[in-house]
Amino acid sequence: MLITIPLMRGEIPRLKPHLLPNEAAVIAKDCCFENGIIRPLCNDTVMASLPLSAKTVFKYTDEHWFLWNKPIEAIHNPMAQDEWQRVYFTGENKPKVTAQDIAIGVVSPAASYDLGVPIPSSVPVINRIDSSTGSDLEPGQVAIFDDETRYYIQTFVTRFGEEGAPSKPSAELLVEKPGSTIYVGLSRLNVNTHNITHTRLYRTVTSSVSAEYMLVAELPIAQAEYIDSAVTLNAPILETWQYDVPDEKMRGLCVMANGICAGFAGNEVMFSEAFLPYAWPKQYRGTTEHQIVGIAAIGTSLVVVTKGHPYIFSGVTPSAINGTKIGSEQACVSNESMVVVNGTVIYASPDGLVAIGSDGAITITDQLMTRRQWQTKQPHTIKAWVSEGLYIALYSGGGFIFDPVSQDFRELSNRWDCAYEDLERDQLVIVQGSEMRLWQGGDNYLSGLWRSKVFQLPVDSLMSCARVVSTEVHQLSLKIFGDGKLVYSLSEGEIPHNGFRLPAFRATTWQIEVSGRAEVERLMVASSMQELM
Repeated sequence: MLITIPLMRGEIPRLKPHLLPNEAAVIAKDCCFENGIIRPLCNDTVMASLPLSAKTVFKYTDEHWFLWNKPIEAIHNPMAQDEWQRVYFTGENKPKVTAQDIAIGVVSPAASYDLGVPIPSSVPVINRIDSSTGSDLEPGQVAIFDDETRYYIQTFVTRFGEEGAPSKPSAELLVEKPGSTIYVGLSRLNVNTHNITHTRLYRTVTSSVSAEYMLVAELPIAQAEYIDSAVTLNAPILETWQYDVPDEKMRGLCVMANGICAGFAGNEVMFSEAFLPYAWPKQYRGTTEHQIVGIAAIGTSLVVVTKGHPYIFSGVTPSAINGTKIGSEQACVSNESMVVVNGTVIYASPDGLVAIGSDGAITITDQLMTRRQWQTKQPHTIKAWVSEGLYIALYSGGGFIFDPVSQDFRELSNRWDCAYEDLERDQLVIVQGSEMRLWQGGDNYLSGLWRSKVFQLPVDSLMSCARVVSTEVHQLSLKIFGDGKLVYSLSEGEIPHNGFRLPAFRATTWQIEVSGRAEVERLMVASSMQELM
């Protein structure tokens, strides 16, 4: 009689221990099965010491990382070759933006501005008109008979050159003589939290086909009055009519493949102008039936998970984005459980992990565990990250690693405060207390634990010997169970390289457990030494 396990994999809690496939485990902790064998996880390596215990970490440059003591959603500027190296983030009161000249400090980001460019609170005012400077004639022309009806509007501009939506127009002005000097009073800022450095003044220009607002001048924000005496203009037309500031309560900031940024507040999802993370027109919004919990971008689509049905919002331009309710009643119970794994959004629901892709939604842990078993993971406390295509999760009672492709599931004993997937290194950077570490960045193994299924034999059998195949067998411990009782155990350094004898014991069910800091290639229990060869 021979029990041999040449191939190993993770847990399938849904099945009874004696119904598991031969390669499956009852317990698989701190190990992986990339090559079909048991390999313990590697140790972490220290990268740097931090000035605080962070709840969010974000890579700014190779030398500088941003740290926050609360959950934050941050993105790099999607614009090409941004000379300011701006980063946008939500979760710290209003949405914010920071840049390289103000971000770096003992704790970065050291400073930031409120995101967006506000509308001037008052309209430009016509202080007076000096008609003596005007003329009914222009050089080389005959008399101009028509008077000009003119309006002025004003916008604010940040030091990054970001221009906001305009003020309401000034009172109507009748200019009887072209070139008359107009003294225009400008709107000023009482409080400047948006990095406003300039203002732009526009006036109406009428042609035979349309009327537009054309730029008159760009002025320092401190200037209170502008003297306009230009007869004609040849300048840019105002294009920022709908460039509103983002909602003050907006969260979940992310960026789609087409440069459109997205966020949410309540049951409303919001989109920016493409490649302009500061401009959030109010007409670029959609609503969901239930309150939004989290959002994630996959290509040019946005997955929106709620306290009810999930949605997908898709479109090439922000003005043409439409939302579709997915026919799944799987609510998201933790916004921090939501990650993107190989182009698929995965999040924690009351019934298990749900995956959303272009084909809809599916609960991908249904075959692994029941709802009751899933609830022991306290899904509402799950925080998840992705590394090497794996869903890596911590919850209040422990942690686990799940491979959506192979359906491999194992327990994780390591804990950390927050993490960041560093795509440049292709590694997960974790924060433990005041230290930043590379997860599994070391060369030494941690202590893994793997317990086999319950092998059920037709009759009571005397299994008299066993063998553990490993190149570092002295780093392992072993336990063998018969009918649920511990039959034999060996500690580290006691397991021989070849087969060894077991005490005389008859049992119908047998189980093998191995633990330690070494790879395990094969496990065997037999009734004779010849069967182990």
